[in-house]
Amino acid sequence: MSYAPIEHIARSRLASTIAILAVLVSITLSGSLVQARVDPLTTSRTLSDLSADTVAKVTGGGTVLAAPTYPNTVATFGVNARRPAGFISGGQATGRIHYDRHRNTTGRHVNVPVVLMQGVITNPQTPNGTGGDAALVGDCDAIGATCPANDHSVVVYVEDNSDSGANSDVFKISFCTGPVAPPPQGFSGGQLPGCDAPEGGTLRSGNIQVHSTPGAVGETTATAAAAGIFPSSASLNGVELAGGIFGIGAQTASGASAGDVEIQFTGMSLLGLSQQVTIVAWVTSSTMAGGTATINGTSVLDMGEGPPPTGGHPFTITVTATGITVTIDGTTLPTLPMTDGYIAIE
Repeated sequence: MSYAPIEHIARSRLASTIAILAVLVSITLSGSLVQARVDPLTTSRTLSDLSADTVAKVTGGGTVLAAPTYPNTVATFGVNARRPAGFISGGQATGRIHYDRHRNTTGRHVNVPVVLMQGVITNPQTPNGTGGDAALVGDCDAIGATCPANDHSVVVYVEDNSDSGANSDVFKISFCTGPVAPPPQGFSGGQLPGCDAPEGGTLRSGNIQVHSTPGAVGETTATAAAAGIFPSSASLNGVELAGGIFGIGAQTASGASAGDVEIQFTGMSLLGLSQQVTIVAWVTSSTMAGGTATINGTSVLDMGEGPPPTGGHPFTITVTATGITVTIDGTTLPTLPMTDGYIAIE
């Protein structure tokens, strides 16, 4: 595409929605979006350097501001990383990194396989049994990969600091002209040799989880960082929806599932005012087969205006390579086709 998805949405709907969708083109949040499953971790964290030998899995989906280069531009991310089955040591990892900067610029997409991972598990972990930091290295030269021109690798640094995700967890991405290589000892998300200044920071929405869990045979993942436009009328709780952006990082193996889903819809209230609806969900079960993922869980729903966000909303999302279909509180929205970004089920 030659222009950003949010701009496309604005041009493709009634003029009255333009102001709504501009919110996502240049938005800086003040205040806190409440998304906590449980209270954030408040005790002191004990951390050591990231290690290539740490057994871990990483899932995440959400949004950050693409600072410092684009400090007022929203970017969506979806990540999955895990050690291969039978891993003992050495840094090898598999997974996927998706990143979609919602701005009319070149080099705003990333779609790469994860090939290396370093990690550390926090002590104590969060109340939900996760917590830690990780560095994920993606290969821009892999078949089918997408990166900014002249870049050969990307390094993603994440922190799972609490179960609330927003305003606590961290996602940063560095674009590197050098080949795939592990970050140096003591890396904590700063500038790397041969790489641009890291982009991103503390999550504005979504969640990251670092699990102390080994990889398993037959494990499947769903990863996405994308945007879409509803082709027909869609509404939720009286808000007319034009489209939205979404980030997904979900894994399933041997009946066990984990991961995160974050969706932001743009719309208009009954009073004709712009309104942003945010769903942040954590995965409790999922099935992935034949290029389709069905993901279930519990979510926090923020209607953007009026009452504060509320938790405990059951959701189901069906994900294919071309879009997503969301059901929340028994209301099924029309399929949101992907018009920008990437979705991978593998």
